[in-house]
Amino acid sequence: MPSKKILMPVRTVAEWGGVHEWTVDAASSLVARGNDVTFVGQGDTFRERAQAVGASFFEIDWNEWDNDIERIAEDVDFDLIFSHAPGGRQIGLAVNEIANKEHVVMVHGAYHDYMYEWSDRVDAFVAASPSLVHFVQRFGRVAPWKVTNLPNAAPSEIFNLPLVSHDEKLSGGVGRILTASRLSPDKIPQIAAVEEAAESLSRLYPDIKWVIDVYGDGPLKAVYEQRYAALSRRLANVSYKFHGWVAPHEVPILMNRAYLTVTAGMAGMRALAAGSLCLGAGARDTVGIQVNRNLRAGLWSNFGDHGVLRFQASSISDDLSRYAVSEAYDDAIERARVAVENGNHQEIVNKLMLSALQCT
Repeated sequence: MPSKKILMPVRTVAEWGGVHEWTVDAASSLVARGNDVTFVGQGDTFRERAQAVGASFFEIDWNEWDNDIERIAEDVDFDLIFSHAPGGRQIGLAVNEIANKEHVVMVHGAYHDYMYEWSDRVDAFVAASPSLVHFVQRFGRVAPWKVTNLPNAAPSEIFNLPLVSHDEKLSGGVGRILTASRLSPDKIPQIAAVEEAAESLSRLYPDIKWVIDVYGDGPLKAVYEQRYAALSRRLANVSYKFHGWVAPHEVPILMNRAYLTVTAGMAGMRALAAGSLCLGAGARDTVGIQVNRNLRAGLWSNFGDHGVLRFQASSISDDLSRYAVSEAYDDAIERARVAVENGNHQEIVNKLMLSALQCT
C-alpha cells in the first residue's frame, strides 16, 4: 500500500492539551512509516513538538483562518485530510471544497457540532471512545458504518516504568494526589473528585501528609486555588501545589510515583499505564477508582469525559479504604496496567489508525 500525504488541521480551546498530544503521537507513527504529515494549527508549543517528530507545520491565525483556505488547498501537497475537533474539521471541509480529497474526521469529545449537516461531505469518522461512537451515530445522526473507535493509547516507555508499591509511595510520610489537565470549565468536575479522595485519604492515613499536585494551567486556575485552599484549611494533613505545564514525557513519570491520579482522557490512560491508582473524573461523569467494573466503564467513556449510560460507580471512599492494604493496592495497579497494555498499547492503536486511514 502506498504512503500518503496527510493534512492534519487541529484546533481546541487551549494552545496545548490532550488532543494536540494525541495528534503529535499519531504523526510520529505515520511519519515513521513513510507518510508525510502537515499540521494546520497555531502556537509555539504545538509547532515545536510537531516538527520534532518530522511533521511539517502550516501556521494559521484562527481569528482569520478563512483567509488561508485557498493557500492551503493549492500550496500544500496532500491526498488525505485527517481533521481534529470542530475547528479542525471546519478547516478540513473548507479546504476540501477546493481540493476534493479524502477526508476523515476525528471526534475527541461529546460535542454536537451539527454533524448531521455535513457528515455526507466526509468519508469517515473515528471517535476516541466507544461512548463517542455511540454519540456520533445516535446524536450526530452519522451513518453507523462510517464510524470507528480509535482510543487513546500509551507507548512502551510508560508501560516499562517500574511499578512503585503502596509502601514505597508513602515512604517518608508523604503521599501524592496528582491531577494533569487544562484548568478550564470542562475539567471542573475533577475538583469535587479530588476533594472527596483527599478527605478519604486524610482519614485513612492521618499520619501521612497529602499533597495535591496540580499539573496544567488555564483560565479557571483561581477557582481551583480557592477550592483547594479551602480543602487544606479543613484538612490539617492536606496541602496543594500548582506546577503549571511540564513536558509531556515528564507527566507519566510523576504519575508513576503518585499514590492517586485524578484525571480523564489521555491522562487517565497514561496514569494506568504508569502504575498509578486512578480516579476517573471526566467532563460528563465520574467513573470511580479504575478497577473491575469501574475500569470497564472508564475505558468505554474515556474515563468519564464522554459520558456513560446506565452506570453507577462504586463508592470512592469505600474503594480507597479497600485498597489501603498494600497487597490489594499493588494488585490493583498491576491488573489495571495489564488491561490497558493489552488493549491500548500505542502499537495496537497505531494499527487501528492505519486501518482507518487506509495507509501504510
